Amino acid sequence: MKVSALKKRIAQILFILAVLALTANVIASKILKNIAGNELNDESANIINEAFLKDLNDFGLQKDWIIYKTERISGSKLYSYNVKLPKDLPIPVVLSEIYGSFNINGISLKCLEKVIGGKSILNIYSNNKLKLTAGFDYNKDIRRDAGNIGIIVYGLDNLNSKSQNEIINFPQSFVAVILPSKSAAQLDANLLGNRKQYAILLNDDIKDLEFQLSKSFSEYRLKTVVASIVGSFPDAAFFIIDDNSSLYSSPAFKIVKNEFLKRNIKLIRKSLQTFVPDGSSSEAKASFRHLVRKTHYGDNKIICINADDFDLLEPEIFSLIKVGYKFVNPTLIMNPGSRDIPLNP
Repeated sequence: MKVSALKKRIAQILFILAVLALTANVIASKILKNIAGNELNDESANIINEAFLKDLNDFGLQKDWIIYKTERISGSKLYSYNVKLPKDLPIPVVLSEIYGSFNINGISLKCLEKVIGGKSILNIYSNNKLKLTAGFDYNKDIRRDAGNIGIIVYGLDNLNSKSQNEIINFPQSFVAVILPSKSAAQLDANLLGNRKQYAILLNDDIKDLEFQLSKSFSEYRLKTVVASIVGSFPDAAFFIIDDNSSLYSSPAFKIVKNEFLKRNIKLIRKSLQTFVPDGSSSEAKASFRHLVRKTHYGDNKIICINADDFDLLEPEIFSLIKVGYKFVNPTLIMNPGSRDIPLNP
């Protein structure tokens, strides 16, 4: 082959290789662009999915109640869910929580109630593209493993009026433990007016002579004081004796105890109640959550907290309610037929 022909042939081969290289680069660019687009689409779907699952987990749903699959529609990932809910968890409550989590630009939600009071379909879109769809329905055969909790609040009468009202206006039921005093009447009325109850504590710190109990008092005076306490606080849910008081360890307590028994009132020992220990805010929260978490479905527990810690524990109470725990009036989980409490030392 002549040199000129060889050069021409080499030039043709180089041209072909250049064209192939250019074509390969174009194809690779398109592939990378499509991958990048799909990754972006998938990422938005993944982020929506993570937020959706977090909302469901906050309600204490078990994994086998949440069935899902993924598929691709027009190149985009789509999460599809079928969620079973226990009867005590209304679908609108769950949807309201989800709507609150996705209140951001570019995200839209649409819900369709297919059955009145029953199955609902939720669709979540990102920039008008469907990323997640979920069907919610009730299942009477499932339940969350959470029990009933009764809260007793100590020291409410030591707070100022503003702090008292903030606690009294708390929407969940509780029983406030107060010392008998002439000034307690207004607090009692405020508690009862807000559908809360109160209990009376007997200890060595009672100031008003009319309600004061002492180991040095005569039998007649002790009987008179008991009559005054019971008569002045007829709406008391129960009465508590501080078994670390000097009164409790004295012979006078037998007289006091019998006077209450005559009125069909059994005094509850303070030391047998379950208290959230005082400490830092993190310690109080951790202790409270630990005590509640030990209460399973069908169990009842009464937990005592200090009024000073109530504002710290209030967010914990709401988060535990979402998981399924029911905070009820302690009197509702007392032993039937008596005025005693199922205590957990």
